[in-house]
Amino acid sequence: MTIEAAFLDLMPSTITVYAKSSADAYGKVTWAASGTAVKCRIQETGQLVTTQDQENVYEQGRAICYGIVTVSHDSKIVLPDGSAPQILSITNHNDDTGAHHTTISFGAM
Repeated sequence: MTIEAAFLDLMPSTITVYAKSSADAYGKVTWAASGTAVKCRIQETGQLVTTQDQENVYEQGRAICYGIVTVSHDSKIVLPDGSAPQILSITNHNDDTGAHHTTISFGAM
């Protein structure tokens, strides 16, 4: 992946992404003990969005991440303030050379 350095300069924050490791019989999820740090720009949005389950929910914000991030709806993201909001949607963006960046939309837990 080749992304211009100027784009990385737009990413002042870091989030941590934890992969889902298991879920018990009651649906309680456990995540990996260590996560992956991802450079990003966090934007507060406060708008209504549609989730993967076709539900309309309030979007608290977005993390525009440098590069393509390995993340799923079962993952946990931890923002710089220590909060762990629910992941609403994940979008990978391409440019004319291929994969470019990922946008993670999140809402309150």
